[in-house]
Amino acid sequence: MFKLNLVTPDKKIVAGLDLEEIILPAFRGELAILPGHAPLMTTLEPGILSYRLKGQSALTRVAISWGYCQVSPEAVNVLAESAMLAEEIELQAVKQHLKTQEQKIATEVLDDAQWADAQHEIARLTAEISLAGGQTTH
Repeated sequence: MFKLNLVTPDKKIVAGLDLEEIILPAFRGELAILPGHAPLMTTLEPGILSYRLKGQSALTRVAISWGYCQVSPEAVNVLAESAMLAEEIELQAVKQHLKTQEQKIATEVLDDAQWADAQHEIARLTAEISLAGGQTTH
């Protein structure tokens, strides 16, 4: 058993909950953490973070943007730029913003940094749509 702390610059999503497992969208793919995992530090990509509380069978899912994760024997600490629970997502607004970002990539001349920012935003929006139960073509 270990603790989860999930925070953004604006809010504390989870603080000190006892976990049985957590699955993170890490830089090089999905990363599953169980009790006894070796300490590590990694960057996170936009996607769905899932965790199971001690004694429960259901996973709680959160859409996150990029961020950082630090795993120690006692805790998993996640600092994400943003994090949204399904009930916080305004699906139609997110779908419209996704459409705008896709048009931006398709029609505008972007430098490397702008293109990377737009790709991260698209990945974040796609994760939010997926979490909220909307359909996406990605």
